[in-house]
Amino acid sequence: MRKEISAGVRICSSPTMVDKLIEAGQIQVLLVSEDIPYEERRQIRVKKQIVLTRQHCTDLGTEEQELRKYQPADRLAAGILQVCQDDPLPTSYIKGRTGRKGRILGVYSPIHRIGRTTLALKLGRMFAQWENVLYLNLEAYAGIGGYFQDKGEQDLSHLLYYARQDNSDISVRISTIVRQMGSLDYVPPMKVWTDLKTVEAKEWELFFKRLARQSVYETIILDIGDVVSDLFAVLKLCDWILFPYTGDVYAKAKMAQYQYMLKVLRLQKLDVRTIYINMDKPARQAARDAADELRKRTGKGRRHAEGGTAS
Repeated sequence: MRKEISAGVRICSSPTMVDKLIEAGQIQVLLVSEDIPYEERRQIRVKKQIVLTRQHCTDLGTEEQELRKYQPADRLAAGILQVCQDDPLPTSYIKGRTGRKGRILGVYSPIHRIGRTTLALKLGRMFAQWENVLYLNLEAYAGIGGYFQDKGEQDLSHLLYYARQDNSDISVRISTIVRQMGSLDYVPPMKVWTDLKTVEAKEWELFFKRLARQSVYETIILDIGDVVSDLFAVLKLCDWILFPYTGDVYAKAKMAQYQYMLKVLRLQKLDVRTIYINMDKPARQAARDAADELRKRTGKGRRHAEGGTAS
């Protein structure tokens, strides 16, 4: 049961104003800019202190919480509420391949029409209950007006363009393009699949590294289609690959060929990081199974809202 929080907001333009409010006992939570050095911040005696950052605060104290300022307002408010309720801010469970704590989950299968996108979205919404998750669709025909209602808006191709051309912080660009599906964030997929095909694996790698450094997301879910250029190189960027399959003979044959390709290309390490998900079960149960298996592989997890466990 979440406890109710009732509070007013005061904006202080100087340390003197902060000191006066502290003396009057009127500060419960203080939001302070990372531009204020830690040696000055540590002199402020408040119960809870949140440092608003652009990327990552290099001098964060153990008693402080960090929160990215450039994110949708509802996410920013949710992060503040978590601190107010004595809940720790979300942390990632494994070291990401992009160089920081986080993870990239690839959902891929050469077996078509088995609910791959449904699985990826259900898993994303499950994880988004307690951490910041970004879903990216990398298939030729994601569909306009299906899962994604965005028409005529900026999409993933625009975000990749900004990442290529602009060396500054892309978190502001992300916040203007990203959309929400419940608690799950997603970037509208590319409407022209030939644009997707031109993106090389090195570009994806640089893009993911920038997301890791300059965004709030702990988990990135890639819904990967066969049109992606240098497919196996992109799969190598993933910490885990979720491979949905069914039990019919044709699906098994395609799965066997995929495993044979890994052997021929000497990419057996990808198979070690692959989690096979049986889609003969209902999609909700398949998502739970995927989350449970991730928890077993990483050794960490937490309960999700519907009673199972998730990594």
